[in-house]
Amino acid sequence: MKELILPCAIKRIQIENYQGIIKTNITDMPYETQWIFLTGENGFGKTSVLQAIAIGLFGNQDNKRILTESDCQITVEFNNHGNNQINRLGTPEFQPFTQFVAYGSSRLEIQNQQTRNEVSEKSTTTYGLFNTDGVLLSIEYEFFISYLKQNPKYSIIKKTLLKLLPYIADIQVNEKDEIVYIEKENAGNYQTYQPIAFRKLASGHKSIIAMIGDMLIRFYQQQPSVIEPQYFCGIILIDELDLHLHPKWQRQLPSLLSAVFPKVQFIASTHSVIPFLGAPENSVFLKVKRSKEQGIHIEKIHMNIRNLLPNILLSSPLFDLDIKPENNRSLSLIRTEETYDEAKLNDEIRASLKAFEESKDDFPDDLFITND
Repeated sequence: MKELILPCAIKRIQIENYQGIIKTNITDMPYETQWIFLTGENGFGKTSVLQAIAIGLFGNQDNKRILTESDCQITVEFNNHGNNQINRLGTPEFQPFTQFVAYGSSRLEIQNQQTRNEVSEKSTTTYGLFNTDGVLLSIEYEFFISYLKQNPKYSIIKKTLLKLLPYIADIQVNEKDEIVYIEKENAGNYQTYQPIAFRKLASGHKSIIAMIGDMLIRFYQQQPSVIEPQYFCGIILIDELDLHLHPKWQRQLPSLLSAVFPKVQFIASTHSVIPFLGAPENSVFLKVKRSKEQGIHIEKIHMNIRNLLPNILLSSPLFDLDIKPENNRSLSLIRTEETYDEAKLNDEIRASLKAFEESKDDFPDDLFITND
């Protein structure tokens, strides 16, 4: 089956003299790659790489705010609706790519009643990626207005959010004209709790609602002729994709986002191996490394991770983790079962054997009978 070429997708990144990056270059990324994952230790420069990509796509100015004062050289080559576009920062030919959204690691704050009608500098396209006090656009306001006007976007926004929130059964406007969320007992059933407001939700729910809501608003603004999210085109940067999310949700999120936004390319950093368990086919894995001699640089890791479990991924070049427990006193005591259920069964068998040994009972006479 022929792979889908995304309408907007990065092919090449070259960064020089930016935030500890002396010179690094990644080439030949296929246009059908919907997910590009960045790994690397704390302080090694994943956020700097995302910021450089943002500058290479969008330019060095966002709503009159300069994104960097450094004399950096950034080139991003990408597919832009069938045209091979090369953006070299600082050249006359540079054309800002506007079907683009970026998120930093702080994404719990949304515009409130007092600021939602203001054009806030903390809500610009790139602000959150470069600053920790970013404020996301309020999907609740858009949701409520669509509800009042009986706009088709009301059901579309609701359906989209529910697809990405496996533990939310429904989103409603109550009799007080408040938007409330009805949580499920778990993702597999429909036992529900009492409706609660956004501010009372757990951080994981708030983070996804805030980010996806902001994403929908910006794409609707950028592509006003599009109604259904499945037809949005663009590139989205996300720093620390796994933040605030339980491992079950971390694993689901890449495939959920791919299903909701099939024409969008995602470039995301993560400290967790779990999102890789849900990585779509043809995902690209970039490892951000750092040394005094080379500075921050990027290495493409060529791995087929389709059937790999977390231990193999953690000990692979993606994470370079020595997976034995920190407080382990003997290698012979390390548990090597693949699942908790296997470990539990082995413990039960050992306990039964020990109990039998201590009872001094004889083995049954027919235990060792063979059928010769």
